Amino acid sequence: MSEPVRHISAVEDQPCDIPTLMREIRDRIKADLERTRDERQELSPLSAKFVDEQGIKFGDLQHAENLRFLNINYPYETKLTPDAVVTHRGGVLGKIVVRLKRKLISFLRNSLMRDYLVAERHFIEHLVRHLNETGRYIDARDERNTKSLEQLIRRIDDEKSSSVFALQRQLGEMAAGFEQRVALVDAMVRGLEGIINNAQAYRDAEPPVAVQSSAEEPQTRADVSYLLLENRYRGSEREIADRQGIYPQIFRGTKGAILEIGSGRGELQRLLSAAELESYGVDLDVVMVNVANANGCKTLYGDGIAHLRTLADRSLGGLVAIQVVEHLTRQQLQELMELAKSKLKPGGRIAFETINPQSVLALSSNYFRDPTHVWPMHPDTLGYMATLAGLRIIETKMLSPVSPTHLLKDIPVDSSHTPAVADAVSRINDNFQQLNRLLYGFQDYCLVLEA
Repeated sequence: MSEPVRHISAVEDQPCDIPTLMREIRDRIKADLERTRDERQELSPLSAKFVDEQGIKFGDLQHAENLRFLNINYPYETKLTPDAVVTHRGGVLGKIVVRLKRKLISFLRNSLMRDYLVAERHFIEHLVRHLNETGRYIDARDERNTKSLEQLIRRIDDEKSSSVFALQRQLGEMAAGFEQRVALVDAMVRGLEGIINNAQAYRDAEPPVAVQSSAEEPQTRADVSYLLLENRYRGSEREIADRQGIYPQIFRGTKGAILEIGSGRGELQRLLSAAELESYGVDLDVVMVNVANANGCKTLYGDGIAHLRTLADRSLGGLVAIQVVEHLTRQQLQELMELAKSKLKPGGRIAFETINPQSVLALSSNYFRDPTHVWPMHPDTLGYMATLAGLRIIETKMLSPVSPTHLLKDIPVDSSHTPAVADAVSRINDNFQQLNRLLYGFQDYCLVLEA
């Protein structure tokens, strides 16, 4: 309220006008409500406690000092007893005065004022009893209202938290959609830049042809569609070069040429050359071959497996095929493994990178986006086929992790949670981690072998 209600003491001499006081209280409450109509107080369990500026809260009324005084002193007529009369006078005169006063009091109490005192006592008894019941009622009501308000506050807080989480989720979805649109525009720009920068290479219809085991020469018709697909969805040449930065380390110390089957735009060829490793590539896409050679690579046009058949046994130092094995049939893959065993020098390294089908994201977005894919290769299956061909598995490297911003987020656990809630949240987080491994696992893997 705007000002505290006037303190009323039971020991004041002046009578209390209850109707006037209640009317004043109601007027002040109405004035305060009107004055604070537009104010918004922050709700919290602490503010729900009815505590005024004097520190009085619910439960204090029935234990108030004023009510205690009334309970002790309301039978006031019991103090009007003859035995309570004394005098400061001594001697016979004092005894006479005391006797006269006692007679007078007895007469007044038992005769003249008897009915009044009895009625007054009954009134005061009912009034004190009413005040006690009112105090208990008000305290109980305040406690009940406080608990109800605290429950309402908790519910409002839960709803507020739910609304915040929903908004965060919507913002995350909007941000992800925006990022996808930006990535799509960026891919289209890269494709256009590739067309402009390599226009002359696209028109080159006579790339260097790899030696084939078949008598039929491969066709060299230029088709830019697959290059545009690579530019749009696989990533820029810089991004691919960053991802392929592990391969110079794998082939470090290799003696002899390293053959890359499906060398594409030549990103790995440039990395191996920078590491002073001898290498060359073979690719079936004439446009890719022209682009790679225009960038200073040594790339031949032709079928990589057919080219392997023409090489002398134990002539290669290494073999690498990145995102190639998923384009092969089972028979082609088996032949590739057997040729790798026979054409590489003993101890030569082999690296096969492909899409990881254990990741639902990689399988749904990366694998099925390319119409030239034949079958996804599970790491166990690819390793089993390599072992059958006599190749030794060195390791399986998991590549291309999904950005943490796209993973399912754990629910934080804090000290406000009960043990049951904390245990439930922990179980939910365990399920989130399992879903992350299934849905958003590593998008690629590389099987490193030794001949």
